[in-house]
Amino acid sequence: MRFTPKNRAQRAAAAGVIALAVLGVSSCSATSEQATTREYSPSDGIVENVGEVELRNILVVSNGGGEEGRLLGTVVNASPEDVDFSLATGGTTLTWNIASGDKVVFEDAPDSEVTVPNVDTLPGTGLRADAGNGTETVMVNIPVVDGTLKDYREYLPTSAATPQETATMVPSDQASTGTSETAPAESK
Repeated sequence: MRFTPKNRAQRAAAAGVIALAVLGVSSCSATSEQATTREYSPSDGIVENVGEVELRNILVVSNGGGEEGRLLGTVVNASPEDVDFSLATGGTTLTWNIASGDKVVFEDAPDSEVTVPNVDTLPGTGLRADAGNGTETVMVNIPVVDGTLKDYREYLPTSAATPQETATMVPSDQASTGTSETAPAESK
């Protein structure tokens, strides 16, 4: 079978259209940001770097309103030298000397080293703090959470911890009216 120039031209045009369509569809990733390359905090706390000092999942557990709070999270010294790391917030400056390649896990630290004496914001907002590594200072906004979530309840400072009443759902036919009346005893 012989191909005429007319058929060859139509085939070339069709191949060109298909090539452009494939190129147009496949180039979406070339112009769009890939979500897996974006750094983000996978939990409630913040992720921030102060030079080579890495703050990971930093947050404060407190009822807020001027009460004490407790820091949670980890600070990693990725620099080749020891670092005096400081966090100024809530009317105090907390400091730690972190050896090169070492870390401080706030959950494992004594309360005296991680207590913020005055959390003047409410849970669900942020607490302004200045994080420093001795040569550089970065302003951070540390999230404040309370004991609403069970995982954070144990970290509420004892002066801020208050017993929480828990509501229990009861079927209406078993619910009491809240009075202390007792039903009359049946006679036999």
